[in-house]
Amino acid sequence: MLEWNGDELALDISLLEQVRAARINFSDRVCAASAGKDDKHLAQLRSEPTYLMAEFLYSMKVFGISTAEDIERFADLHNDYVVSLTRDPAKLQRLGLSQDRALASMFTADTKPRLIQNWAEKAGAIDQSNLARFLVAVMSSETCRKTLIDFETAGFMQRKRSPYGTMVVWSTGMIEEIFGEMLRDLRLSLQQLKIL
Repeated sequence: MLEWNGDELALDISLLEQVRAARINFSDRVCAASAGKDDKHLAQLRSEPTYLMAEFLYSMKVFGISTAEDIERFADLHNDYVVSLTRDPAKLQRLGLSQDRALASMFTADTKPRLIQNWAEKAGAIDQSNLARFLVAVMSSETCRKTLIDFETAGFMQRKRSPYGTMVVWSTGMIEEIFGEMLRDLRLSLQQLKIL
């Protein structure tokens, strides 16, 4: 049972304050770096989807997903994860996903070759709908699309319509840098406070 007083609780509160400060600092850095300064645009950049997209792009960079072979393996891992979700109705419910929506996010014989081709032509380039497949557990495809438009306005993403009519996107690297700085600063703060 959790004790509601003492040193442990004080450390918990310190951690909460540091995490909250890191998230605010992340949003401030994102807005400061944005090429677009419209109030509505900046409000969108302060939203949760911005953080989730940044976390995903940062993770891809950290885990070294750089070649067409890497993205193919990543798609296979994603498909395995989706299959595991479909076998766990309680987890699907916790994530707010229907089985149909989860299954629709899998890379198929039709979608996987396009994913690999885009990446092979330009490292980091991904069809917008394929990016939404990877993010199915944290945002809808429409939220993904709107976030990518905001990222393009900010200068964090490039977007280009392909000859096939799909929208291909790739990161400029700025958002990963901002997310990485936020994490590094948080870790160093926690070490100074001896929370870690």
